[in-house]
Amino acid sequence: MIKFFRHFRKSLISEGKTTKYFKYAIGEIILVVIGILIALQINNANENYKNEKEASFQLSKLKDNLKADKSQLEKAISTDSTIIENLITCVKVLSNDEELSFEEFIDRFQFIYTTNSFNPTRGTFESLISSGKIELITNQELLETLFAYYNNNTYTAWDSSIKDYTRNTFAPYLLNFDHVPNITDENEGTDFTHFKTSKFSVPSKSIDSYKNDQFIINSLRVKIQLFEGQKIAYNELSKDIDQLIISIENELK
Repeated sequence: MIKFFRHFRKSLISEGKTTKYFKYAIGEIILVVIGILIALQINNANENYKNEKEASFQLSKLKDNLKADKSQLEKAISTDSTIIENLITCVKVLSNDEELSFEEFIDRFQFIYTTNSFNPTRGTFESLISSGKIELITNQELLETLFAYYNNNTYTAWDSSIKDYTRNTFAPYLLNFDHVPNITDENEGTDFTHFKTSKFSVPSKSIDSYKNDQFIINSLRVKIQLFEGQKIAYNELSKDIDQLIISIENELK
């Protein structure tokens, strides 16, 4: 085919048909340009397909991360509920609104030593940012919502407040007030349903000592308020996750 076109061009030149030659040359150039444009279009189509496929893959990973976060939050919310319930009972006992044996009181009182926190699964999102693949998500509303979720500092403020108050205010006071009991499960975020006091750290104070210590009573109330605030923040975050999952599913469709 190429030889044919060469022979055709030579014949036009040799026959002195310059005008026809130029027309042919222009036509040939136009065909080449059209061919290049078609090739570019095909290449762009292939690139767009690859990008869409990669975007779907990354969105699916984000969805899995969010589902894991949802599960973690549900557990954290349940933990908060258990802690609040037990601390409220302690306040009632110390206020003489409820009666428990000292051993039962101490079992519930030990919840005041606990902290709870939520740690979102950030791997996929941070990898998207560092690799520049975050640009594959073209839905701006979804992108803004993802950034808002992963930069949410409302719940972290409650997490930090609970840890700071427990470690820096309450725990040091208890060290001087009574024996600090050993807790069998020290993992933060665990669903604490019951604690056992070590025989080596049985409280030496009586229930009356706890009732007459205003700092103890106030500390219980403070911890209740902190955990209630954290629980509200976790519930709001859980709703955000639900909306994000729905948005991602719609985008994947």
